[in-house]
Amino acid sequence: MSTTAKATLVITRPRRRGDAGIARLPGEVIRMKVVVLHGSARKDGDTDTLAEEFLRGLGENGGRDVTHFRPIDMRIEHCRACMECACGKSCVIDDDMQFVYPAFCEADVVVIATPMFWGYMTSQLKALFDRLEAIVSERCFGRKEFVLLIGYRHYFGSMVEWLDRIATGFGSRSHAITAQTYDPETGKDVPIAGLPDKLAEAYRLGQELGSAAGG
Repeated sequence: MSTTAKATLVITRPRRRGDAGIARLPGEVIRMKVVVLHGSARKDGDTDTLAEEFLRGLGENGGRDVTHFRPIDMRIEHCRACMECACGKSCVIDDDMQFVYPAFCEADVVVIATPMFWGYMTSQLKALFDRLEAIVSERCFGRKEFVLLIGYRHYFGSMVEWLDRIATGFGSRSHAITAQTYDPETGKDVPIAGLPDKLAEAYRLGQELGSAAGG
């Protein structure tokens, strides 16, 4: 697990998206809490680069605290379906998910950056999401901006539909940027650097969400 924090000025009172009518204090910078969930096993690959561009745009309009989680480098066991969490208890598995739970619940923005493997997210990221069953609630999933950044070869619909359903169910919003990093005509992979429009789209989305939060 790795964490990265970037901020400019600590906000002196709680503020979340949707808190209309609260004026900004002089010199106040709205600090958003952002969690980035990296599905790729390749650091600095295509989806990581999309995430970097999104964060760059997001940071232009206010402070941000960013926490990165890379399941491939973490100790995350599979959900045991023991149902202890359904009885109001914490997850019984003591592993690195104990770092994910509080960060996820406190986040204003959750970024999911992953390549598509066989029509879905990577297995290491799926293991993390299965374990989020322990904190499924309005408190942890509501009033968030979910951002999906996908690199795919042939198909991406399942991930977009999945996130839309979750966000809608909890009164959150979902945003998706899908980049086809494969040319079916030539049969060759296309690095994300060869898709500048998608990098620009990620940057603009960051700007948009940062501006909305900075109100």
